[in-house]
Amino acid sequence: MKSIIVAYPKKNTAMKLRSALEEEGIYVSHICATGASVLGIAADMRSGVVVTASILSDMSATVIADRLPPGFDVVALSPSGREDYMGNLISLPLPLDRQEFISTVRVLVATETSFTNRNLDDSELISSAKTILMNIHGITEMQAHKRLQQESMRTSKKLVEVARDIISQFS
Repeated sequence: MKSIIVAYPKKNTAMKLRSALEEEGIYVSHICATGASVLGIAADMRSGVVVTASILSDMSATVIADRLPPGFDVVALSPSGREDYMGNLISLPLPLDRQEFISTVRVLVATETSFTNRNLDDSELISSAKTILMNIHGITEMQAHKRLQQESMRTSKKLVEVARDIISQFS
């Protein structure tokens, strides 16, 4: 079963989301308020589900979803009032339908891999870039992925674009 990270700007709302999930037997491993915190926590995990506001103080749910490692899904709670699916991001409209929310999270947590995986080419590019970083710097795969994420945040580029840059620079 995957771990759950709740990221919400208001602590009270984050606690209510955690309570709603835990009442249904779904364990929440982390609560935080920023996208950077989510990415830092996720870097040390193999997979998970992020439940978040559509916009945090430092980045949007779309940016978070793009920068997460493979194996992560994002459930963004959107005030726009529309349901949306794209990549590894599912947007649920506010006000939240509790049953739909619980069902969505339950399905995502129970699946072994990411519900909506990155395409294979992107995953291969990211994997190749991590291998290059591991060989050059003598670091672990997790550390290499964290470096890719940090560079992605620093340059405001997608993770796959940073991977392409590294591959072209060192090939």
